[in-house]
Amino acid sequence: MKTKYLVLLISVAVLINPQLFAQKSKADRLFNRFEYAKAIPYYERLAQKQNKHEVYALTRLGDCHRLISNFEAAASYYEKLAVAGVNDASVYFNYGQVLRSMGKYDEAATQFQRYAVMNPEDQRGALFARYSTEVKTWAEPEYLYELFNAGTINSEYADFSPVYMNDGMVFTTDRMAQSGEKRYGWTMAYYLDLFFAQLKADEQSGIMVPGSPSVYSSRINQAYHDGPATFSSDFNTLYFTRVSRKAGELDSTRYYTNRLKLFSSNAEDGKWSDPVPFYLNSDAYSVGHPALSADGQTLYFASDMPGGFGGTDLYRVRRQGDGWGPAENLGATINSFGNEMFPYVYKDSVLYFSSDGHAGLGSLDIFRSETDGESWGKPENMKAPVNSPADDFGIVFHSNGTEGMLSSNRPGGKGQDDIYLFKVSERIPDSVLIAGLVRDKETMEVLRNATVFMLNTMNNEVLVLKTDENGKYTVKIKRGASLLFKGIKGGYYPDCINLELGAESKEAEIENRDLLLAKYKVDQIFVLENIYYDFDKWNIRPDAAVELNKVVTFLTENPDILVELGSHTDARGSFKYNERLSDRRAESAVEYIISRGIAKGRITANGYGEYKLVNKCADGINCSEEEHQQNRRTEIKISGDAATDDAGSQEPLNKYQAGQLLQLKDFDENFFKNCGGTGTGNELPIYTPKE
Repeated sequence: MKTKYLVLLISVAVLINPQLFAQKSKADRLFNRFEYAKAIPYYERLAQKQNKHEVYALTRLGDCHRLISNFEAAASYYEKLAVAGVNDASVYFNYGQVLRSMGKYDEAATQFQRYAVMNPEDQRGALFARYSTEVKTWAEPEYLYELFNAGTINSEYADFSPVYMNDGMVFTTDRMAQSGEKRYGWTMAYYLDLFFAQLKADEQSGIMVPGSPSVYSSRINQAYHDGPATFSSDFNTLYFTRVSRKAGELDSTRYYTNRLKLFSSNAEDGKWSDPVPFYLNSDAYSVGHPALSADGQTLYFASDMPGGFGGTDLYRVRRQGDGWGPAENLGATINSFGNEMFPYVYKDSVLYFSSDGHAGLGSLDIFRSETDGESWGKPENMKAPVNSPADDFGIVFHSNGTEGMLSSNRPGGKGQDDIYLFKVSERIPDSVLIAGLVRDKETMEVLRNATVFMLNTMNNEVLVLKTDENGKYTVKIKRGASLLFKGIKGGYYPDCINLELGAESKEAEIENRDLLLAKYKVDQIFVLENIYYDFDKWNIRPDAAVELNKVVTFLTENPDILVELGSHTDARGSFKYNERLSDRRAESAVEYIISRGIAKGRITANGYGEYKLVNKCADGINCSEEEHQQNRRTEIKISGDAATDDAGSQEPLNKYQAGQLLQLKDFDENFFKNCGGTGTGNELPIYTPKE
């Protein structure tokens, strides 16, 4: 019915303008013969005439350029059609594909969404729109791949699908193999042939690099397309793709059906035998892109035979005696609604292939899947730089596993498709998983629901962590950070750890030293360092205010603790005078603390005068000013425990939620002070317990 409708349209065109019809007919004939490069000039002339075929010609121009991977030109034609608002859903899908192949993911998502609205029954619209959004958030691959253009063997034409062979490599190319060779109308390049290049070690890159290429075998290469190929592990058997042409039903003089077929050849006296066709070859569908397992018992290939999941699927056949068993589709885990092709199996356990149906960076992306011997795992996109927005395919690994080759038509190459060499090394993760425990320092029991504040001193950000039922906290942080961990729990003395994450460290996980929190006890005394008073004075000096602010922080963090603030004098003056002076000093300090928001009933003042000297400087002893200053001190003693069964409801740390990101300025200025050190568990705490 559709064909009949098109015939009617063409008949009308002949009556209106025979010249335009001839122009369109010629262009379409070339297009239908897959001679897209040849068809472009005819569609260009048709589009310039501003006639009723203009939209049709622009659409075909976009398609032609897309099919020969000229994405910039294709996008310009599709853009004109999209701006004009053409009612052809395929235009928006193909426009999205081209934009995706150019790395313009946001714009591509828009076009895929338009396609999804116009053609909601096709899942590809919504799916590719999602793919275009997700790829921007992908993390880096597990291993580091360094790519090098294999400049010596690449040409201005297509060079792709390399395979290792003895001390060299064989690849497929559409450069001219012999003088006078005809060109292929699809791209106006020459027909595909297999070429060979010797490999040698390169000191600079540390990998094997190819020398000058030459035609591989006149016995294998024929007048039409040959390649890609695969070899047995002993290099005595060769499987390769060959394209056959069969005259079509519409017009036996003009239209052809191009089918990929597999052939094999064995080495006999240093020469390849006459190629033998594969038993699954058919004039109704294609079978190509062979990949032989290392043990030679399984042959993988791509085919569009009936019964698949998409355009082309991946299949395998297993060796049975001198022949092969039935074709097995690799299943829905590997195959998608799109096209899966260019399989390669590494050490019989990892399948590499290219697909435009799974989530990828662009057109064809390279994926890997591991097998457990029976089934294949979910394909993993190999990400950049193995993949790019353009076509990436035909990957192989050297037997050493640390280098390999792949094909890509990404920008910056020498031709249509280029071969790239790569070396693999272990990637230093950008981030490190840090795990640690919070324990009771005396009993070593884990403390659940403790709060850990992680300060990143590089940006002054504070991340709140909470321990789980096992007293454990975890956090993932980028390398190169300088971190300080402070563990707190109500009723416990805090502990701190410093941790430096080296940018070059290869550690993926770090077990942090345990944070050891000592439980506060009644009558436990802490000496406040640097709480000094001028002689015969009780006013709070600026240096004393800094230390008293730490008491405020301590009482805020531990609302269930009652304390006594004790003040001591030196021995100069009478006992009674010093008692009164120390009482005034203690009361002055308590008033300061209460003024900072601490409840009056939680802290009491007591002056001890000169009754508890810390050195020899009693009455009648000649001492220096510094020695007398040591006795003019202030101490904090835990005088009681106000904890109740519902103390948890009073816990001030409950206001902090796990994962909460704060700034250093959100905390009291003393919160992280005197909290660093060597990681011994006793480094410079806010208060020093008195032994």
